[in-house]
Amino acid sequence: MVKEFFFLAAAGVLNHFLYEWTGSAVTALFCPVNESTWEHLKLLFFPFLFQMIWNYIRKKPKPAAYFYYSGISVLCGMVSIIALFYTYTGCIGKNFLIMDILIFFAGVWVSLKSMHKTAEHLHIVPSITVTYAGWLILVLCFFVFTCYPPDIPLFFPYE
Repeated sequence: MVKEFFFLAAAGVLNHFLYEWTGSAVTALFCPVNESTWEHLKLLFFPFLFQMIWNYIRKKPKPAAYFYYSGISVLCGMVSIIALFYTYTGCIGKNFLIMDILIFFAGVWVSLKSMHKTAEHLHIVPSITVTYAGWLILVLCFFVFTCYPPDIPLFFPYE
């Protein structure tokens, strides 16, 4: 879990700057294009997705359970980022870079920790089709909402 944490943390930090460095439309789909909370969820989501695929290729676990538990885990991490960010900024009225970074690291930790806990405690797994559909919907949401963000605060750049 330690290696995974450091990989995800480093990949997320790198991911933060890739769009700015490349300016590529393809990169924009996978990296934050503005300072909205939604866009910053990409820092966790896509490195987690790529690491999950890499681990699947190497370890060959049962696909339905593995991808299902992984999906729940990344959602737990993203929800924790949203909850922590809006709680602290709501309480003090502004954001601080160091707190935002620590919240990202907390989201990575929550994702990884919940991956192991979910696998221990959940014994009902939907079909592989439902699991893959869930992942596909999440990826499409990131792609579509990057190009056409809804008019709600989660998608507003936070300054």
